[in-house]
Amino acid sequence: METQCRPAAAPAIAVAWLLLAGIAGGLICLTPFAGAQSVTDSGGLEPIVVTAKRRTDPAADEGMRTRVQEALHSDRFFYDEHVTVTIMNGVATLHGIVFDDWDMRQAMRISRRIAGVKRVINDLEIETGGE
Repeated sequence: METQCRPAAAPAIAVAWLLLAGIAGGLICLTPFAGAQSVTDSGGLEPIVVTAKRRTDPAADEGMRTRVQEALHSDRFFYDEHVTVTIMNGVATLHGIVFDDWDMRQAMRISRRIAGVKRVINDLEIETGGE
């Protein structure tokens, strides 16, 4: 394989390369390692196809759901009577009604703090008027 050499683009970059690579003379030489394959090889590489989906244990999801609901219920300033939680593969979805924007954000914050919850999806509606 042939070595490709090019002049350094800027003095600062050249100095950094010289210090890191220990190359003297102001040229940066790129030499491919032995056994490197080119993308244009006639043999080519097989594409990687991912067919499996990562699934968590349903019992773990149920435990997380219980912990999220308990956390929502134990918060003194959050009214959780109209909020339900579902969890699938570590993603928590909050369903139901809250009464203002602060309650919606508080429910999201509380749910994100639970160990194992990867993401929280907000499916809450804000009910105004109080009737």
